[in-house]
Amino acid sequence: MISIRYSDPPETDAEAKARKENGGAEPKDNVDISNYLIKTTWSGDNSQAARKLEFSIAYNTPDKDKSFQALDLKLGGYVYLFYRDTDTSDEAELFEGRIFYRKRSSNGYTMEFTAFDDLIYLAKSQIRAVIKGKVPEAISQVCSEIGISVGTLPDNLTAEVNFLADDKSGTEALRMILGFQETADKAAGSETSYLPVCISGKINVVKKGELIEGYTATADTNVIGTEHSESIEGMVNRIKAVDDTGEVCQMFEDIDDTQHFGTIQKIYKMQAPKAGETVDNAKAARGKLVKQKDESSLKGLGYVQCISGYAITVQEEQLQGKFYILTDSHTFANGQHDMSLTLQYMPETPETPNIKQTDYKAPVFNSSSGKMQGNRGISNGSLNVDAGISAGWEAWGNQTMENGPEGCAEFATKMGSYYSPFLAQEANGKVVGCDQLVADADAAGLLSYDTRDLQKGDVIVYGDNNHVVIYDGQGGYYGNSTSRNVTVHDSPYTDMSGLSVTKVIKTSRG
Repeated sequence: MISIRYSDPPETDAEAKARKENGGAEPKDNVDISNYLIKTTWSGDNSQAARKLEFSIAYNTPDKDKSFQALDLKLGGYVYLFYRDTDTSDEAELFEGRIFYRKRSSNGYTMEFTAFDDLIYLAKSQIRAVIKGKVPEAISQVCSEIGISVGTLPDNLTAEVNFLADDKSGTEALRMILGFQETADKAAGSETSYLPVCISGKINVVKKGELIEGYTATADTNVIGTEHSESIEGMVNRIKAVDDTGEVCQMFEDIDDTQHFGTIQKIYKMQAPKAGETVDNAKAARGKLVKQKDESSLKGLGYVQCISGYAITVQEEQLQGKFYILTDSHTFANGQHDMSLTLQYMPETPETPNIKQTDYKAPVFNSSSGKMQGNRGISNGSLNVDAGISAGWEAWGNQTMENGPEGCAEFATKMGSYYSPFLAQEANGKVVGCDQLVADADAAGLLSYDTRDLQKGDVIVYGDNNHVVIYDGQGGYYGNSTSRNVTVHDSPYTDMSGLSVTKVIKTSRG
């Protein structure tokens, strides 16, 4: 059984003054409107930020029924949904949010409302800020920007965050922050995924796919019916990536699917890098591959813990095993609680697609050929670090190196030639290998094994001279991306495909 309580939104100064002058009624505060309810639907979607409450109430006007006391529920008003199993059990709050929409038809006797929880404010608000610190501090920074409190967070959110949220929505920023933790967990050998949720007006974080204990959906007890469909109509199992000349530069193929179902191919037009941005064409091309589509759904007796983001066990004629809840919709009407769920099967051992990547050539972009050649070249190391990095990135940023994916040392020397005489010497000497660069730095007295001693402009060396980048002084780096085949400005420098920092070339001082 459910109940809904309502409070008016905060008054403006002008509204409060007018009410007092006219002897108006006090604003509604925690008023139980349950007796007016006709139908209530509480729902959530894994792909949407906020949970939603839709409800309709009995409504009439004095002209039609003078004895009817109509409710005036305002836009921005607070609504609270409570649930209890029996008349004597304690009630639990399921939803806390504000009314964003209301509608009434003059030829009917109901009024309809839609409310969202406070995650809607993060979803609809954009921020621009440098997000730094450990994951909990970063989450608090984003939420405080919009004025929303933080609730309970998992204890293991310890990853370091450092990035620019440039006109991102609050929820996009949260997902980027949680992505740092997921990357750190993966590097430690654990596959995790996290989801922001709003509970009692506060932002909490939960692990996606946590199993709802003590509940099993079965045909004998609580399932009305299920549906399951499978389709390969939308399948794409081979992608050819072409550049501006129309030449095929890369190909990505799902080997198992092409063997089993035949080849279904699409063309991906590679995107040229833009100023201040990087384009991961390999990732974008892979993202165009589409596997078999399975859709499962369940209708059953309502269970309030069955909400999107969690997982349930199903033992039914068509569906057997553990399923992730993609969307949920709980309907309360005529004393009955029903629910509809869309589900995704969670195998005990997740399938890893067998994707074959074939590289043919470095891409050529017409748009990049128009960049002023006079600004792109090797300098003499005469600028200071700040000015040199700015000029070096202007010259060599978002470019494909002559050595393609293996051009990390080439890029470091060319960009660094604007502020470091040593890197200018290396660039003019056409040093393009990490081993040679490190050996020359050692001979020049610039090699350090103190990996904590980093200044802006230093060259960071990873592994056994496997990779090099230039430190940006803010936790990020300038480097050549092997997967994207383009030079990038990215962060954090500690996240380099599992490679550890082993040395530093002190080019900040020469």
